[in-house]
Amino acid sequence: MSDQYRCGRCWRTFDDSKLKVLPGVRCPYCGYNIIYMIRKPTVKVIKAI
Repeated sequence: MSDQYRCGRCWRTFDDSKLKVLPGVRCPYCGYNIIYMIRKPTVKVIKAI
């Protein structure tokens, strides 16, 4: 499973394969340079003492 990213301007979601289309770190749709990595839906269970 690849990492998912979201643009800070157009809020479109894309994976890391589309992230490498443009030079640098930019949204492949609008070219905005602030992107957010979406957290994976994993749950960490910690045993309480």
